[in-house]
Amino acid sequence: MSADPSSEKKPSVLRPLPSVDMALLPDELKARRTRRIVIGGLVGAVVVTALLLWIAKSVIPQSWSWMEGALGRQDAKLAADLGVPEGLRPAEDAGVGPELSEEESLALFRSRPNARYEPLCGTTPSFRGALLEAGLEPDECEEIELALQHIVDFRRCRPEHRLIVERDENAALKHFEYHPSATEFVEVTRGEDGLFRAEQIRVKVERTPIARAASVETSIGDGLVGLGLPAGLATFFVEAFEGRVNFALQARKGDVFRIIVDEERVDGEFLRHGRVHAMEYDGQKTGKIQAFYYQAGNNAGQFYDDTGRAMVGGWLRTPLRYDRLSSRFNPRRFHPILKRVMPHLGVDYAAPTGTPVWAAADGRVTFAGRKGPNGNLVVIRHGGGFETAYAHLHRIKSGIRPGKFVKQRELIGFVGSTGRSTGPHLHFGLKKYRRYIDPLTELNGPGLRMASRELPAYKDAMTDLKSGLAGIENAPMVVAGADEPLVEVDEIMD
Repeated sequence: MSADPSSEKKPSVLRPLPSVDMALLPDELKARRTRRIVIGGLVGAVVVTALLLWIAKSVIPQSWSWMEGALGRQDAKLAADLGVPEGLRPAEDAGVGPELSEEESLALFRSRPNARYEPLCGTTPSFRGALLEAGLEPDECEEIELALQHIVDFRRCRPEHRLIVERDENAALKHFEYHPSATEFVEVTRGEDGLFRAEQIRVKVERTPIARAASVETSIGDGLVGLGLPAGLATFFVEAFEGRVNFALQARKGDVFRIIVDEERVDGEFLRHGRVHAMEYDGQKTGKIQAFYYQAGNNAGQFYDDTGRAMVGGWLRTPLRYDRLSSRFNPRRFHPILKRVMPHLGVDYAAPTGTPVWAAADGRVTFAGRKGPNGNLVVIRHGGGFETAYAHLHRIKSGIRPGKFVKQRELIGFVGSTGRSTGPHLHFGLKKYRRYIDPLTELNGPGLRMASRELPAYKDAMTDLKSGLAGIENAPMVVAGADEPLVEVDEIMD
């Protein structure tokens, strides 16, 4: 019997029982790979998410805080430089943010209602330019200049001079100040008629006399510096005692000096040292000598001794206030630049450029101008056959020209370093009958006595000053030192 074809069994799609060595089918391999990719992707996503969460939690806030702090400090510095009150600075005012440029912030500060800021004049070449830089509008500049025209010399405006600008609740200019110094300023305010008016105001200076004493080790100037006083005060000792002491020959290590001088302050802030009221020099070779400042009536004040006689005679031995004596009169000096013996027929006084130089005595100017190695030179002829020369001046005072008569202590020029000079100083020369002589040994005549009617008031003032000198605490005593004069550095200045 034959088999029915329809009854034949079809091949089975089922796989036989697996063997450990049997390979997977293609569909199974694909499924396994897909499963691994999915699981790996899920794990990676979890790791990346965790990493991003950590960055968002720690790194970003720190960086953002640092950026905010840096921008805040920068804006605060800008506001401080502009004189903007703390309440209007960017860190506290949402109206000014770090997205604004410096120019935009500046404009916003200066146009704000009730704003007040204090810029400097800066390096602009004109007063009008300084006003524009300060944020004033052109019409405001014209009003300010009109109010100041008879009070302020706009040509003398300096970069360090300070301005103060105030605006009202409508951001209109209501108040302006120009501060050329610490002791005076000009105030401009708007009146009820809408016009600006200027007034010059002098700041009250508080003056407190202080008394100090020290021993001489190298020079009076160094001793003053050790006391916290300027070395330039040594010039007062030289000027006051010039007729009685030759410091170049008689000063000794161990000598003692005392001084009473004003300490000047403005609003409690130290400004400078002012008037010298009394001085004393107690030396091994000089003995004790004292000088007291007094102004009799309408006459110019000067130093007197305890009898009422002026300490200074008809000549100024030192026609300026100098830092140190840098080179003496020496007819046989070897010049370090020219490398040969070349007389130094005068005295060199080292002082900063611009220090005022005065006429040593009454006389008539015979030369004023540029003259070779002398630089800017002024020559004055005096009575008695004397003639003085002032060389290396930075500039000669306007109006000083040949033929002009000048009084003692009249300003004739300013210290400089023109001509053959290695630093700012005054070369002071003295002739007598056309022969050069040493000013330090020649100019020491006695002064005039005070009028008798002034003596009682002077004696009262002198008594108080003497007590002040004697009452200085911890003042040193005179100690005998070397018998040779103090050695000063001899610097060739010309």
